[in-house]
Amino acid sequence: MKTTRKRSFYMEWPVTPGDYVVGDPKSHVAVVSLASDYRSLNLKNYAICGTCFTENFGIEKVIVNVLSNPHISCLIVCGQESDHFAGQSLLALVENGISAFGGSKKIVGSEGVIPYLNEIPATAISRFLREIEVIDLVGTTDPTIIQKAIDSCRGKKRSEALILSMPEIHEHSWKIYESEVKKNVMSKIKKR
Repeated sequence: MKTTRKRSFYMEWPVTPGDYVVGDPKSHVAVVSLASDYRSLNLKNYAICGTCFTENFGIEKVIVNVLSNPHISCLIVCGQESDHFAGQSLLALVENGISAFGGSKKIVGSEGVIPYLNEIPATAISRFLREIEVIDLVGTTDPTIIQKAIDSCRGKKRSEALILSMPEIHEHSWKIYESEVKKNVMSKIKKR
């Protein structure tokens, strides 16, 4: 019966779709290559490796897939930054957390236009911040440096129970932020 349960977990993980490749699901490391092509890096010894282009849904998908694998305790953020500042926003999340003012969960200190993580529960964000070590290699595309970071991650036991029932992020969810985007874009244009 235990074997069936394990097999079921690995068949269901990752729990949300995206641009990534699964390596060894028992690895302690996840790698986000931001806007860089992770395939060209030829990395090994990771659980999951993929891109993240946006400061909202992209980060939410990273959080969901990382938290849903109980083996992952380290996230390496590397590669070239996206136009949405996904890497800077992820690091700002780790450094500053979120502001829940007005019912929205905004990443404090993000330079992105719509840095809201409203599609996942605040408890999941808090758990991610407590349980996952994030390594900042933003801008680094040298596979040797990234591989050394992967190999240096020592898996720590995560203390919280496995939760697989994370909500799915829908591709049209961004429309709830349409007025916010227009307001932020217009304010940036006026400053120039």
